[in-house]
Amino acid sequence: MISFNKKQYEAGKKQGSFDFLGFTFYLGKTRAGQIVPKARTKKKSFRAKLKRVKEWIMEVKDKYDLHKIWNIFCAKIRGHIQYYGVSFNCGMVDSFIYEAIQIIFKWLNRRSQKKSFNWEQFQLFMGKYPPPRAKITVRLF
Repeated sequence: MISFNKKQYEAGKKQGSFDFLGFTFYLGKTRAGQIVPKARTKKKSFRAKLKRVKEWIMEVKDKYDLHKIWNIFCAKIRGHIQYYGVSFNCGMVDSFIYEAIQIIFKWLNRRSQKKSFNWEQFQLFMGKYPPPRAKITVRLF
């Protein structure tokens, strides 16, 4: 049993948190000062999803051309945004996208002995084919 009470939170008593379906739920304040339950991506799920991105790119980096890899990657990111894009979790989704892009950049450069991209070239590529942006798809509160 965990303590999860708005009145006790207002009184300054520390409240617990719990994990459910890949989210950590906790009490927090909105910008307007209201106390509401908040949800953020569970840290263990966050790391596991990044590990799966790394395993996926290691497997497909030599099998497909760049555009096909990028389209599949963007589809995977859109799916992540649709699941984890809930109220008060936009920062974690944005962090996931940033980290996943770093992993993709690293492993695309390992397709040959000569680097495929430098960071400026990769930025130009992402400017032409932008990855999905973090957004709230479900408002919980």
